[in-house]
Amino acid sequence: MAEKKNTTVEKVALSPVPASDRQHWISVTLIQAGFMISATSLWTGSIMIDGLNLTQVVLAGIIGYLIVVGICWLQGIMGSDIGVPSIVVATQSFGDRGSQFLVSTADALCCIGWFAINANICGAAFSGLMGECFGIDISVRLSIIIWGIIMFSTAAIGFNGLKFLNMLAVPLMCLVTVVGLFIVLSGEGMAVLKDFVPATNNVTLLAGVDMVIGGFILGAVLSADYTRYQRTRKDVFKSSFFGILPIGVVLLWAGAVFAIVAGSEDLTVIFIGLGIPVLGLLSLILSTWPANSANAYSAGLGFLKVFRMSDKHRIKITLICGLAGTIIGSFEIIFYFEQFLTYLGLIIAPFAGVMLVDYFVIGKGDPANWAPTKGFNWPAMIALAIGVLAALFIPWGILSVNGVIAAAIATLILRKIMPQPETTTLEEMNITLDE
Repeated sequence: MAEKKNTTVEKVALSPVPASDRQHWISVTLIQAGFMISATSLWTGSIMIDGLNLTQVVLAGIIGYLIVVGICWLQGIMGSDIGVPSIVVATQSFGDRGSQFLVSTADALCCIGWFAINANICGAAFSGLMGECFGIDISVRLSIIIWGIIMFSTAAIGFNGLKFLNMLAVPLMCLVTVVGLFIVLSGEGMAVLKDFVPATNNVTLLAGVDMVIGGFILGAVLSADYTRYQRTRKDVFKSSFFGILPIGVVLLWAGAVFAIVAGSEDLTVIFIGLGIPVLGLLSLILSTWPANSANAYSAGLGFLKVFRMSDKHRIKITLICGLAGTIIGSFEIIFYFEQFLTYLGLIIAPFAGVMLVDYFVIGKGDPANWAPTKGFNWPAMIALAIGVLAALFIPWGILSVNGVIAAAIATLILRKIMPQPETTTLEEMNITLDE
């Protein structure tokens, strides 16, 4: 058999990643870090001070990201074990049709929503940069469209495009964050930070934890999209932990510090106020770019499954998803950012509860026990609904975690008392590469 040549543009979409294409854990760590080192992490920290002090922001970050890392690691193991993305992994729990119509659609629409928000943030930053630093007036809407096109064009390349983009963006955002913190902590900002007391109680500690989880729960549930390129479960843990927890907590804290000193949660105002407008806003744009390319990439995978298309259509579907996100982002949806974070976690987190029980409890964590099921797996669908309702209506605790636990318990019970659907194979689902 002729050896397959390496290409820059990814060819594998829904079919298993061959062993020859598996990569070092650092590659996935960079992608996870690229999700964290973005405008949304800083922004989340900046809006958390509407009720939390700096210590509480850090505590909410540690608790929230530990939960996220746990979900990301376990979900990621499934991707590494089987070699397929999350929407294919989900075919065991929810059935081929259930995954197609429910899981894939929900995940893809959420990714498009994130794309829209990040495109909005990036476009506003670019317009601010050109106006404040160069006196060039570019409308925010035009900037959103320009950068949206750039972002989803990169996503069309696939895994390698995301990896190399993060190699540029991650170090730059780290540099800007360090420089910004040095400016704040070495000047009059220290006095402002010492005297800071939240003016309201609009954000509680548990609400802050839910915001942290909501900010990355989609990436955690979809982690198999990237960890399918990892060789071992140990590699999955390393990329999940080091790519998320330390960077995420620092970025939350930095965003809170910047907002307190600047007296604003507007990142453009913050970087201009720190005296590093060009470097700060440039890093803001570059850090949003890889995260948003990943959103378009995952949305494309989701809709491939929804419309039952083969891998060769990945680029086209990715571009369409990115275009949809760009159009949505050109409207002022950023004002709903906080609510979006909260409800995203409540709706998406229960998916993990169902899938984790199916794979690690019922399937004993053995990939040999994994098999896609036909049609709709109704026990899982009902368990998912129970999890979402629990997250939305149980008023105590960490709401998104309530959803995971409720969905997991319901899965265990319903799988015992309801008939199970017939299993199938990846080949029968017709998701292999076209010859």
